[in-house]
Amino acid sequence: MHKYRAFSQIVRGYRHVKNGLVCQDYAMASDAAPNCSVIVVADGHGGNDYFRSDRGAKFITQAAAAELMDFAAETTALHLRGASERREIMHKLFDRILQRWKEQIEADIFDDPFSETQMESVSPKLREQYLAGKYTENAYGTTLIAAIITEKYWLVIQLGDGRCVSIRPDGSCEQPVRVDERCKDNLTTSVCDEDAIKEFRYSFSEQMPAAVFAFTDGVEAAFNDMDGAYGFCQELASTYLEKGKNGLTKTMEQILPALSKKGNGDDVSIAGLMCTEKLEPISEVLKLEEKLRRSVIQWENAGHYVRDHEKEQHQLQIKLDECRSRVSVLSKQIEQDTEALEKMQDQIRLLEHNCNEHEIKLCDLNEKLEAEKKLELDLEAKLKKMGDEQRRLQTQLDEAASTVENLMDGTEQARKTAEEKKKAQGESLFDIDDEEDFTEPWAFVNR
Repeated sequence: MHKYRAFSQIVRGYRHVKNGLVCQDYAMASDAAPNCSVIVVADGHGGNDYFRSDRGAKFITQAAAAELMDFAAETTALHLRGASERREIMHKLFDRILQRWKEQIEADIFDDPFSETQMESVSPKLREQYLAGKYTENAYGTTLIAAIITEKYWLVIQLGDGRCVSIRPDGSCEQPVRVDERCKDNLTTSVCDEDAIKEFRYSFSEQMPAAVFAFTDGVEAAFNDMDGAYGFCQELASTYLEKGKNGLTKTMEQILPALSKKGNGDDVSIAGLMCTEKLEPISEVLKLEEKLRRSVIQWENAGHYVRDHEKEQHQLQIKLDECRSRVSVLSKQIEQDTEALEKMQDQIRLLEHNCNEHEIKLCDLNEKLEAEKKLELDLEAKLKKMGDEQRRLQTQLDEAASTVENLMDGTEQARKTAEEKKKAQGESLFDIDDEEDFTEPWAFVNR
């Protein structure tokens, strides 16, 4: 049998370190058994309802590793060649893994029962069920990827997200297990699902790989597509050939934190099985693949840069055209406003001229007004004097009229007295001219 060396690495995610969260990934690898080598990775869900998913990831990893080793000791390639028989055998394997996982959960709850304090953030519905002893597996929810390589065949099982990548003997890469379309947008199937045994996927092959890698979605999120993940696995294989297992471990200690920060900040775990005898013949292929991958990345980046530049240039051209259009509109507006301003300035000059003339006229009128006001005052003063004089003369006239009236009354009385005397004597004392009659009191005055 070709010897496959196993390794595994777990790194607490960038976001988990920042927020003080525990690592919810677990991974293990074993190449000590004489007839098989096995790797397992698990990613605990980590939500409030899955408050023990870090333990769940550890328990499922241990259960899967133990059952797969027993499976390798009991099952030959001949047993798995028939599709119908293989489905039945795999169904029993999944059932044993789940049963072992649940037994570990029961033991954990026995040692550390659920309490109200531990479930402060759990949704009310699940909290009631947990306290009633129902659906307790949900608190330990996790995904699972495991691979085992024996002398005659190799097998991969998976439930949930994450990826398994194998390197073929020619240096190319593939995903041996089909992708579950339900695992997307932070949603995943889980070993705690009621139909978990039906959700398991698996791959069986007698064509032995050069290497097999299993990693959680925290690693996958660091790459734009699977080509990037394939290149990453090829780079790991090249590093193993050049530096050995210890060198690969040190490299992983440096790379994985950066991958977590680059990706979604989740925990990152990876495990692998590598065969030196199968990798050495394709070492140059792996190096060339790595160079090709980096060249492709550079080419894609350059292409992205060119497209971004073209897009930016196109947007700038649109903005320039819009700017030119606005400049044209503004220029026409300025021209129109300039003409209007010139007309308004002409009107202003005319108004200023008229204003000056009116100011001159206004000054003249003000001078005339002042003169007229002065004349008015003089006339008022004269009129007042004349009024006073009129009143004085009227008084004199009234006094004179009163005197005349008194005199005429006296005269009339004297005439009557004289007439009476004349009559008494038989003759008139005066010869009165018929032409003038002074019998009326005012006749003399009017004359």
